[in-house]
Amino acid sequence: MQPVRIALIADVPQWPAAEADTAALFDLMANQQMALIVHAGGIKGDTESCGDAVLNVRQRVLDEAPLPLLYVPGENDWAECQKPVNGEFDAVERLNRLRELYFPVDATLGRRTLPVTRQSDQAMFRSYRENARMVLGNVLIVGMNLPGDNNHYRTEGGRNGEFEDRREANRQWLSRAFSLAEQRDLDGVVVVGHADPMFGNGWEKRGKPTLFDGFLRRGTRDGYLEFKRQLRELAGKYKGQVLLVHASDSGFSVDKPLRDAAGKAMSNVTRVALPVGSPSRWTELTVSPGSRAVFQVKLRDGVKGN
Repeated sequence: MQPVRIALIADVPQWPAAEADTAALFDLMANQQMALIVHAGGIKGDTESCGDAVLNVRQRVLDEAPLPLLYVPGENDWAECQKPVNGEFDAVERLNRLRELYFPVDATLGRRTLPVTRQSDQAMFRSYRENARMVLGNVLIVGMNLPGDNNHYRTEGGRNGEFEDRREANRQWLSRAFSLAEQRDLDGVVVVGHADPMFGNGWEKRGKPTLFDGFLRRGTRDGYLEFKRQLRELAGKYKGQVLLVHASDSGFSVDKPLRDAAGKAMSNVTRVALPVGSPSRWTELTVSPGSRAVFQVKLRDGVKGN
C-alpha cells in the first residue's frame, strides 16, 4: 500500500482578509497532491460575529477546496458565541446551525468529496453530525467536537447539560473508533479535535471529578479529564500507532505527552500541535501503511499574505 499524504490545518481563515489566502493555500495543497485536508477547527476570529453571514461565507471557502476536507468545530465556531463581541448567541443554537451548514451529508466538504461515517447514524446520538470518521491509508481518522474553552464546561450553577451529553457522545465515539481499528487491523488511529487537552496539568493524580472541584482546588474543573483517561486506556491496549492532532497557540510541535499509570511516556502515542491563524504555514502528515513509522509529520510553507 502506497503512502498517503494529508494536509493538517487549524484556525484559518480568521477574518475576511484571510479568505483569499486560505483559498490559495488549498490550491497549493492540491498542487502538492495531498489526498485530504483535515481542518482541526477555528473558521473565524475570536471577536468576529457568530452570525449566519460569517458562517455561510466560511462554509463556502471550505467547500470550494479542490480536495476533500474534513472539518471539526472549534470553540470560536460555537462554544464562545455567547460573548457580546460575538453577538451574544446561544452556544448550543450556534452548534446546531453549524451542523446544518457544514455537515449536511455523510461526506467531507470540498469540490471532490470522500464518504465519512457520522455519529448521527446512531439513534442515541442523532444530533452529533460533527463527529465523523473515515479510513485512509489503512489508518482511521476520527474527528471529535472537543472545543478549547475547557471543553465548554460551564462554571455557572446548575447541570452542565451540553458538556455532559457531548462527553458521553465523545466517550462512545472514541471507544468505537479504537474497536474498529482493532477489528480491521488498521495501522493507526488519528484523533482530531481543536482543544489542547492540557496534558501537563497534573491530571493523572486527580480522582473522579465532582461538582466541588472548582471550589476545593480554587481552579477550574478539568473539562478534558475523562478524555485523557480514556485515550490513555484505549491507546494502552492498542497495538498500532495513535496520533492526536489539535490546534495550539504556542505554535507547531510534535511530542509524546501521554504517560501510562507508571508515569512512563507511551511510545505509541504522538501529539501534533498545529500552528494557528495564518495560511503561511501548514502541516503535512505522511501515512506509511505497514511501516514501523506509520506517521511522519513536517511543517510546510504556505502562502504569503498580501
